[in-house]
Amino acid sequence: MDKALVSISFLIPLPLPTFAGWKPKLLVQKLALGLSIISPFNLPSTALAQSSGKIELQMEEEESGDTLTCRMRLTGANDREMRIRGALYQSGWNLVENPMKYEGRAGEYKYEITHGPRFARGTGSFTLDRKSEAVDVIRLPRHCDLEVEGWRGGDLLAHVKAEDSSQWLVAEDLTMSVVVHEQATAETEKTDKRLASANERWVDSMSYHDARAHSGLTLHHWTPGREVPEWVPSSKLLVMAKDKPDTFAEIQRLWARDVPIWLASGKIDGVQLLSEHLTIEGEGATRVTSPPGVDDAMYKGPRGPGRLVEFIYWQLLEAGLRIPPTAGSGFGRTPSPLGYNRVYAMTGNPDPAAWWQSIRAGQSFVTSGPLLRASVNECLPGQVFTSTDKLPIELDIDLKLTVADPVEYLDVIFNGQTLYQARLDEYAKAGGKIPPQSIKESGWLVIRVVTERDFTYRIATTAPYYFEFSSQPRISREAVKLFQSWLNKTEQLIAAEPEQARTAAQPFVTAAKRFWSKRFDQANAP
Repeated sequence: MDKALVSISFLIPLPLPTFAGWKPKLLVQKLALGLSIISPFNLPSTALAQSSGKIELQMEEEESGDTLTCRMRLTGANDREMRIRGALYQSGWNLVENPMKYEGRAGEYKYEITHGPRFARGTGSFTLDRKSEAVDVIRLPRHCDLEVEGWRGGDLLAHVKAEDSSQWLVAEDLTMSVVVHEQATAETEKTDKRLASANERWVDSMSYHDARAHSGLTLHHWTPGREVPEWVPSSKLLVMAKDKPDTFAEIQRLWARDVPIWLASGKIDGVQLLSEHLTIEGEGATRVTSPPGVDDAMYKGPRGPGRLVEFIYWQLLEAGLRIPPTAGSGFGRTPSPLGYNRVYAMTGNPDPAAWWQSIRAGQSFVTSGPLLRASVNECLPGQVFTSTDKLPIELDIDLKLTVADPVEYLDVIFNGQTLYQARLDEYAKAGGKIPPQSIKESGWLVIRVVTERDFTYRIATTAPYYFEFSSQPRISREAVKLFQSWLNKTEQLIAAEPEQARTAAQPFVTAAKRFWSKRFDQANAP
């Protein structure tokens, strides 16, 4: 059997994919273990075999030899995307179980194969000759083990059947996904709340996504009993859903008309910082509109929508609201695979209730690529640090970072301003340590990694840490004024609707105006 060489390329431009607070001596040890990616990782694959025009690819984890279910993009002549018989297919990707068997026309083929962000991504090629046959083994190195660390990932926005999502979970190395419904029907009422999969994975399939033009609210573990009339305000649905204690109310479109009303209700549990406005190649993304008072010119270009949504999220933190970020890919509707945007929760218990509780507590990070695990003073995100004697709060920040894209910078953001920033090579030269930091006023802090991808805004960020001096959380007047201006515009838009819709929405508008007025009076920062 005549074989050609297939190179599986690491898409990681660093000497090491993982930084875990190591010292230079440990770097040498890691290199000795073969984790260096200075040279390509070459594996024998096949070209020009004999007998039947077929090829079989076996996917394994490099170290353990365990078989892997993977996501594969297979292209033939003229880069035409190929569907693999018997495999689930979505947006150019095939879900392939081990072994992957393919039979096709003679010619050159290329493939890209992944098993979630903690594994190296494989690329390769093979040639099929007429009546040829070959078997090849692809071994993917694993750069970290998040589940051993206690991190379990989920995608909170999928638009496919629950049964299909359950199968994709394994290929994407996710613990859970949420399948949303946009209409209440008898079928959705009969849908099982959770669909179990292998290896302690599950699909939540009882979530309602209010996809009306003015909305973008997602209510997990709740669906309306009947189809929602157009005149019913989204805030009414929010009140109805939150009667159930396990409902998780999430803002999926942070630029939606009614955002100031939802935030004022005190019933929001999470905000999709990474959602359908960010896609894997920057194409087919949902359009983001700027709220009143935000300059559109500051958020132009492919990275603009992501930066704008991040800015809005920071403003709600500035307004003194403590709501953790979440993430969803829009799988089935966007070109992104399941889990492109994902949220990781810290929980040693794979039980669904424990996972959701960690998300509520903000013991989490969100990502569209980098795996950013951080602690501050040995505490998880969501922690509230206090000082009653006005003494500074000293910070020891520990970081574990695994990346598969060139990284533009790593930074620590405090109250919307850069507290620390470094390029990743500078961070590595410093021994993989962030210098000690000192906090002297109330506020919030996130740790963030931004990649160099210019066709989309690809990042990872922790959920916030919070700081209180003299029991006073930070409330910014400028942030509150932004939401007040936004609410005024919302009220004008609602006033232009039919009378039934205006009447139904008015109590919620009035309550929101009262909330933001009181919040402005409580403001203690510019």
